[in-house]
Amino acid sequence: CVREVEVFLRRAVDEGVLRGDRPEGWAAALLPELVNLAAHGQPQLGPGQAADLVVDTFLRGDGAGPAGAGSVE
Repeated sequence: CVREVEVFLRRAVDEGVLRGDRPEGWAAALLPELVNLAAHGQPQLGPGQAADLVVDTFLRGDGAGPAGAGSVE
């Protein structure tokens, strides 16, 4: 499973979905931490909401954007 995630992340960088200017292994280290935070630190979220939050944070960060953009209810 770890190998598949590494391949996925490499492809995401190669295709421009993830930034390529981060230190080696940064995305691979960040993703499980976000999953852990969503699963254990936000018990009020259902599984789908937690998954949406992880993906949104992973792909777009947590900076302020346009009003209403990317909000997870």
